[in-house]
Amino acid sequence: MRSLPPSLAVLAGVVALSAAAAITTALAATAPSRDFLTEHPPGSVVRVNATVTGMPREYTGSPAPGEQEASRGVVVPLAVHAADGKAATAELTVFAAHPGWDGLRDGDTVNAVVNVTRTANPARLTARATSPPTGCDHGCRGARPGLLDTVRANLTRVSGRFGAVSAGLIPGMTVGDTSQLPEALAQSMKDTGLTHLTAVSGSNCTVVMTLTGYAALTLGAGRRLCVGIGLAALAGFVLLVGPDPSVLRAGVMGALGGAAMLSGRAGVSLNALCAAVTGLVLVQPPLAIDFGFILSVLATAGIVVSARPVTRVLASRIPTALAACIAVPLVAQLWCGPALLVLNPALPLYSLPANMAAAPLVPVVTVAGLLAVCVLLAGHLASPALSWLLPGVHDAAALAGWERAASLLVGAASVPARVIAWLADGFAALPGAQLPWPGGVPGIVILTAVTLLFLGILHGVDHRLRQAAPIAGTVDASSAPPPEPDAVWRVRARRLRVRRRALAMIASLAVVVLVVLGAVWWFRPAPAWESVVCDVGQGDAVLHRTGEHSAVLVDGGPDPRALRRCLDQAGITHLDAVIATHNHDDHVAGMEGLSDAVDVERVWYSTAGTELPRELAPLAEKAEQPAPGARLTAGPLTVEVLAPRVTPTATGGTPRAPVHSRVSSEDENNASLVLLITRTADQGTTTWLTAGDLEADGYRAATRLLPTAAAPHADVLKVSHHGARNGGTDIIRDSDPALAVISVGEGNSYGHPHPATVAALQETGAAVARTDLSGSLWIRKEGNQLVVSTR
Repeated sequence: MRSLPPSLAVLAGVVALSAAAAITTALAATAPSRDFLTEHPPGSVVRVNATVTGMPREYTGSPAPGEQEASRGVVVPLAVHAADGKAATAELTVFAAHPGWDGLRDGDTVNAVVNVTRTANPARLTARATSPPTGCDHGCRGARPGLLDTVRANLTRVSGRFGAVSAGLIPGMTVGDTSQLPEALAQSMKDTGLTHLTAVSGSNCTVVMTLTGYAALTLGAGRRLCVGIGLAALAGFVLLVGPDPSVLRAGVMGALGGAAMLSGRAGVSLNALCAAVTGLVLVQPPLAIDFGFILSVLATAGIVVSARPVTRVLASRIPTALAACIAVPLVAQLWCGPALLVLNPALPLYSLPANMAAAPLVPVVTVAGLLAVCVLLAGHLASPALSWLLPGVHDAAALAGWERAASLLVGAASVPARVIAWLADGFAALPGAQLPWPGGVPGIVILTAVTLLFLGILHGVDHRLRQAAPIAGTVDASSAPPPEPDAVWRVRARRLRVRRRALAMIASLAVVVLVVLGAVWWFRPAPAWESVVCDVGQGDAVLHRTGEHSAVLVDGGPDPRALRRCLDQAGITHLDAVIATHNHDDHVAGMEGLSDAVDVERVWYSTAGTELPRELAPLAEKAEQPAPGARLTAGPLTVEVLAPRVTPTATGGTPRAPVHSRVSSEDENNASLVLLITRTADQGTTTWLTAGDLEADGYRAATRLLPTAAAPHADVLKVSHHGARNGGTDIIRDSDPALAVISVGEGNSYGHPHPATVAALQETGAAVARTDLSGSLWIRKEGNQLVVSTR
């Protein structure tokens, strides 16, 4: 039997040693966590003393069994020092629902009571917290923000002037702040594999370093100087974002990826990557089993090994700069695909085209956002000196000037940011956005094989392109054909020019026709309407017209973008009243920043708790909780509150200071305002009955307040709770509507509307209109008939 070649023997030895080192490292890294689980098994309640090891990040969880609403809170990483008074060492990720965790900062030492979850494992301990932490070094909430925190807040505020998409994407793509990212957009980005754009990852760092280096190269700098300038820009980016461990890891990976692109020496960069990974794991062994680190290494390896070959292949058809922008996310996605299956057992079918389409836009948003951050930072540093030199200029006035300068850059970034949001929503709405894929090892093996085949084809094409064309052949001794006369060449050239001009005219005409048709479709006027049920997905938002550009808004849906779109389409610039039937995200989350978009005269709201909905906080002075019998008149519209009976939070409509209390989803639903809305016009009187998410039990309790112990007859019924079964059918039979409207999200996971609700509507003979089937519903009265139009 022949022995293995020395190179293969060395390779086998390296693989064996690496596997042994990985197993040993994993066991050593998880030993403290395994000891912690032995003392405190999943399900136990533990009082821990710990240090915060990162900034809190917002999360939204799936509804718990029996609950209708998703849970929200922050994720806080902790390094545990003691548990129940005994010394302990473990890394713990806490999902905290109490707002007292929001203000924690990296490095704070806290005491907290947590519930170890049953999904915990030695590689990643998780827990939940429902009570606030205590004993914070910096006071937890209300701590004075640092300069970076202030600049981030300023960037978010300036971005908010350009809409909810800009407020969520620009800070996210610039400094990793996704606190204002709309939930619907976040889900679309997850479904299309674009989530990494709003995380400070190696790809962001690579973009910063590569673009800066290529800019220097364009100006005539040598490659070494370009790499140095790129590294300096990357260092500044890391300092601006904040040098926590995740950003430092991303910076190291991004530096290696950028160096590979700028130097053109993939082999050297691959060696540097191996050295960096080895050094990082030796310094911080838990990184060996950290999924974020693994994905970062894979993405960087893809950039180092495959980015330049793929760029060369694409550059044979498109400009090199555009090819580089497409190649980087393409290879990163390909290399990370099999590992991502472990986290999500479904394949984002449109991830590659979505990333490729977004790739040219990402540098614009990132660079413009970073320049805006630099302007804001310079403003905070220079304003005190300016105020000292010019005593008449106050700090606030000076900062306002810097913010106006930054808003120009943010405005430039907002255009590609909206395009990225449009791409995410568009690709996510395509059929099969999440392609089912075999789970476990077989699925990973299959996807790995497909990925290797695709990468092999790309590298093969690059190899063939770099090979010199063969020049071997035989010599033909025969005479060459006589040259053709110039007249023949001129005729051929003239015919070719005519053909090209004809094709150009046809293509230009087709583009003009498409642009005109698109503009006509996009700017088509809204149908005539008296009320419009806005298509806001899985939520409620209804406008009742009071004037040419004014209306009363009942609820605001879950997505600010969808609500703004509905207001724009309806031409509404003034709201005589905003009514939040109850405090659930699918009814109030879309009102975030509403006062910045339109004028709001007054606010009515109801809740089972004691807090004004957070989204309405800027309108707190105009807010009140109406009692049964309260009336609101605006133009031809009258709104009367039928139920429930609540105690106002304070006299004069000013909400009390927030008192954080747990309110069940059922209680909050049954706190929904029951409204009778009457519109009197030339066509006659139209009545609406709307009750938010009122459930069957809540309706029976509410009718006790009514003289007839039943809901009044209404021409139009806004079906409660999106047609859910627990909304009951009594309100349908009592109101006996001619038209029932159901505001519900297409393909929602709740199964709304329930067949029993639809059957009850059919029994009463009511016409049914649904937003999931028809989009926004534009309703008006013509004679004695109600007409429902779609835009």
